[in-house]
Amino acid sequence: MATGWVRSLQCKSNVLDDVASTRKKIQSRVSLSCTTISKESIFIVPKHPTNNPKSQSSTHKPRRKRKPVPVPFPPSPLAPSRHSSSSFLSLTELPAGHSSRQVVEIIFNSSWSSGMTGDTQFAGKIEMMFRVHNPARTVARFEECRNAVRARAHFSKSTDSRCAADGNEMMRFHCRTGTCSGSGTDSEPVYDAGVAMCAVASAGRILHGVRTYTKSREAHESAGGGSGRWAMLVCRVIAGRVGSVSEPIGHCDSVSIGKGELVVFDQRAVLPCFLIIYKV
Repeated sequence: MATGWVRSLQCKSNVLDDVASTRKKIQSRVSLSCTTISKESIFIVPKHPTNNPKSQSSTHKPRRKRKPVPVPFPPSPLAPSRHSSSSFLSLTELPAGHSSRQVVEIIFNSSWSSGMTGDTQFAGKIEMMFRVHNPARTVARFEECRNAVRARAHFSKSTDSRCAADGNEMMRFHCRTGTCSGSGTDSEPVYDAGVAMCAVASAGRILHGVRTYTKSREAHESAGGGSGRWAMLVCRVIAGRVGSVSEPIGHCDSVSIGKGELVVFDQRAVLPCFLIIYKV
């Protein structure tokens, strides 16, 4: 009996030892699996970028380009004066046979045949012709002058329908004399495409304005006439209300002196369109 009970106790102790060792193995396996999982999780989790705006702005902020500072150039001594009416004008030469040139040549030649000294055909030669490109500011002033004439006509209820319609615009000739480009007898004259203000004595009065003419020969003879090389401007003119020499200057926009001459008081009302270089 005693030996059997001892054997049963030994079996129970062996079973308990086996259970304890099994528990230890399971716990060790579970701990190992947990550690491996935790270690793997450390490597699987990615790194998130920092939300620090300073770091982002310092790395991704684009560089600003510096604007170049314009350097003012000194004015050229050959540039026209600011007070000259021909400032910033540009010219385009019209070759022989050009449609615009042919029209202007017909007007120039036909108006020459009935000048102040009788009906005479133009015996000279048109050497060159240029189209005048006026700056936008000059054109704007020309239109302002037209609008002012129209406004005065509407306000005064004038019977002159031309002033109320388009400011009494007409085509006129304006002769320009050349200036020598250098010293000596062989120097060539230089012609200006701008209109010139001058003083005109008429009926004991001095009128200051731009002298314009109905015909090309009248403009030529008013500048002195004679042979040689000359320059003629074909202009658009806002004549406005045309008065006589006896009328006060403030009551009209231009004055008709006679022999086709019209003195325009406002220089802005004369817009050059074509420059003709001719030789008589």
